[in-house]
Amino acid sequence: MASNNIQQEGMLPVGTTLQGGKYRIERVLGQGGFGITYLAKYTSNGRKVAIKELFMGKSQMMINARTGDMVTVISPEYRNFFMQQLEKFRKEAYRLKSLSHPNLVKVSDYFEENGTAYYVMPYIEGETLLAKQSHEGQLPETLVLNYLNQLVSALKEAHKHSIWHLDIKPANIMVDRNDHIYLIDFGASKHIERDHELTTSLAVAGTEYYCPPEQLVEDKERFDIFEIGAWTDIYALGATMYNLLTGNKPPHYLAINRKGIAAFDYPVSVSTPTKEMIAWMMKPDIKDRPQSIYELRRWLEKEEEKKDVTIVETPRRKETERLSPPQKKIDRIGTTRQETRKEPFWGNVFLFCAIFTVCFGIYKGVTADSFVINQLWIWGSVICGGFMFVLGISLTGNGK
Repeated sequence: MASNNIQQEGMLPVGTTLQGGKYRIERVLGQGGFGITYLAKYTSNGRKVAIKELFMGKSQMMINARTGDMVTVISPEYRNFFMQQLEKFRKEAYRLKSLSHPNLVKVSDYFEENGTAYYVMPYIEGETLLAKQSHEGQLPETLVLNYLNQLVSALKEAHKHSIWHLDIKPANIMVDRNDHIYLIDFGASKHIERDHELTTSLAVAGTEYYCPPEQLVEDKERFDIFEIGAWTDIYALGATMYNLLTGNKPPHYLAINRKGIAAFDYPVSVSTPTKEMIAWMMKPDIKDRPQSIYELRRWLEKEEEKKDVTIVETPRRKETERLSPPQKKIDRIGTTRQETRKEPFWGNVFLFCAIFTVCFGIYKGVTADSFVINQLWIWGSVICGGFMFVLGISLTGNGK
């Protein structure tokens, strides 16, 4: 039954093989207006891959139908349009094949078969940020900034080759279980050389609320393909960050023009620098945005440096130490006790007298006729000599 449903919806049945049996279709991963992405396996070793097929079979873009495995154009009048999309699909595949970056999905194979075209990519065990947000809600700022840094790195590689993505949004960003980011779906991308040589069609697609005004010009006479650049992807990147942080649709550029910063509504947990960064990225006027991914990268690096700086203050003296005058010593009853005045001469006199008194008292005690007089002389001289000794030490400054 599942196989019949897939066939009715215009998708390849499970078990279909491609490239002479090299790949086997396992199931459908997703379908958009311009293509279907399948989970497939190498028949030789069972390794999983993702295969994208050019197939425009949705109601809003009903160009193709399928008879068996063959893709057909439903009306001759659509034939030229389908051939243009086939050429665009081929360019998308070769653009991705030319890029090499851990946050970009690399195309490993391209082939044409069944009246249409396919390209092969590594299979990512994960989900889109759109799906992640649908079951987790608002994402933490630290996680969103982690994603932003990875996407900036990916865009740096793409922009280095003059390739602009032009459809950055949560649905076009995959995340695995380790929070590793992959920027996918370069179907709307353009390759515009720095010398303004256009190597792709003039048609520019985008998603409203995520793409800036220069990408939404309806008047073809006013549209200028060379207004498309790094700043266009930067706007969409800012809108994506806003959506991840808030869970809300990004403000339309007309609302930003009218209300300015008031057009944005953040949870209280989002920091001021992040709010300012997103407002800068989503400026409606091209010249007011970061002009290159390098400029945005430098801003992010400076913010990281600010977080890493540890402010070290020199220990300050206590107020009482800095402001109070030297205090006099206070005795136990609260009166001022001045330092004992030092008098070295009189101190030495008292020390000499102390020694003389003790010696003289002992002599008189030893020579006394009675025991009582003996004790009086000895103990009296020791007590008096001791008193004079302490006083002498105090006056000479050798004691306190």
